[in-house]
Amino acid sequence: MLKKEQKDFILFMVECLIGTVIGFVLYRLYPVIGAWSLVSIILVLSPDRKDAMNLATNRIKANLVGALIGLAISFFHPISLTMICAGIAVGMLLCEWLKLKTVTKSSIVAILIITMHEPGQYFWNIALERAFGVMLGCIIGVILTYFFHIARVHSTRTLQRMRHRP
Repeated sequence: MLKKEQKDFILFMVECLIGTVIGFVLYRLYPVIGAWSLVSIILVLSPDRKDAMNLATNRIKANLVGALIGLAISFFHPISLTMICAGIAVGMLLCEWLKLKTVTKSSIVAILIITMHEPGQYFWNIALERAFGVMLGCIIGVILTYFFHIARVHSTRTLQRMRHRP
């Protein structure tokens, strides 16, 4: 690996580890919300530093689409394979329409997270907890992306200034 690639890899690893710690603390406090926040935090983070902020915001949009579709289909009809497939199809169409093609998988994962549940539990409560967990994870992921993006920009500028000094 080149020096820049090594730096980006290490920054991404640190970002993922910090996200994991935050998600795990949430999981210990609120198991359902925390578990899905942890998954969403990792889904929002990106190893590609060039377009990290844009990708993170697009993943949040896709997760919002997925969460809303998951909640909507669970409200209108009992969950079945047909409903899950319909939700995935609608999610894919909305992502295409909203020009979120590159993050469509995030939307599909959000739909699955919200619609899949254990038998005998109050589905609506579980769906709302999971939707909240997904959104919280996305927010944490974009905040981490923002801070690491800012840190990288400032460190790059500092290095450039140091190189150009006499």
